[in-house]
Amino acid sequence: MHRYHKWSLPVVLIIATVLIVGCVERKQLENLGLITAAGFDMEKQNKIKGTVVIHKFDPIAQNMTKVIADIAHTSRGLRQKQNLESNQKLVTGQLRIAVYSKELAEKGIIQLVDTLNRDSTVGNMVYLTVADGSASSIMKIDLKTPTSINLGTYLYNLIKQNVDGEQIISPTLQEFNRNYNDTGKDPVLPILKIKKNDVIISGLALFNDDRMIDVLKPEKLFFLKILIDKYKAGTKEIGFNRGHFEKIILKSAFQKERHVYNKLYISFDNIQTNSRIKLIDMKNLRFRVDVKLNSRLLEATEPLDLGNPEAVKLIEKEINKAVKKDIVDLLNHFQKLEVDPVGFGNEYQAHYRGKIPTTEEWKQKYKHAKFDVVVENKIVQTGVID
Repeated sequence: MHRYHKWSLPVVLIIATVLIVGCVERKQLENLGLITAAGFDMEKQNKIKGTVVIHKFDPIAQNMTKVIADIAHTSRGLRQKQNLESNQKLVTGQLRIAVYSKELAEKGIIQLVDTLNRDSTVGNMVYLTVADGSASSIMKIDLKTPTSINLGTYLYNLIKQNVDGEQIISPTLQEFNRNYNDTGKDPVLPILKIKKNDVIISGLALFNDDRMIDVLKPEKLFFLKILIDKYKAGTKEIGFNRGHFEKIILKSAFQKERHVYNKLYISFDNIQTNSRIKLIDMKNLRFRVDVKLNSRLLEATEPLDLGNPEAVKLIEKEINKAVKKDIVDLLNHFQKLEVDPVGFGNEYQAHYRGKIPTTEEWKQKYKHAKFDVVVENKIVQTGVID
């Protein structure tokens, strides 16, 4: 007579259930077309062109993707047309990235973004980006990669590794929504550009509400990043007048004078950054911006006497002046554009008593704001510089 443990039957039932569910799930996936990337362009008047990259589930094939492009008045209309061109039902549960053309971004993208918000299958961590040109050209690019991969995954990883490396500001759907709905801060999104059959990040799109106003070049991203986030991995190189460092440049009788650069360039990275914005004059709208950096000197185009503490202090002083100038110029540029990606409006509202000002009211005040910028950089490591 066989003896069974009292838990044998439940275990058998659980295993059977898992096997059945697994078979059903696999069968369902094989009938679905997973949209991993979506691009949107203006197409004539009152119409948009939607281009999607679809990943087909097939455990045997290495990679099965399809690109479908259609024209309609709404994103829902696009989906209906795209389904007519697919032998699988299209779903957005695996959407990784949305790309909006520059032309469309300049007119406003909130209606299309709102479609993502209303889709319960789309997660908040989807990346939003702007194309330098048409979005469809990026969706249809033939990537020259060692192994064929899904474009949606490739673009997602392009953004993610630069967010993780603190080169750009995270552009998730959740963050765009928060900054768009916040009267005291404006959204920013990375710009994608095609370069030699590849896609690169060419800058940052500055938004006033949901409309793209201007482009922030890559060399300026560092300064915006240190104002917005705690920064631990950013690298920056700055050019200086060589004459300011004449006293600390090491000279050797065996070394000929260098003429490669007409400036002295120094490269450094951040070990730790802490920025603070404080409203110091409510009536005249004056802000104090404190930026503290602990940095590591990585490279210089001239041999410097880093064993001398006074030399290190001189370098710190020159970096302080250069960083301060770039931050002040950047803030003045934002004012002229009437964009506030830093969030000075939030600091103003935190001290405001009474009804919170509207976005329009804040923009009018923001035009006349003053900024006192204080930069304190401390070089904590010098490494080896030849």
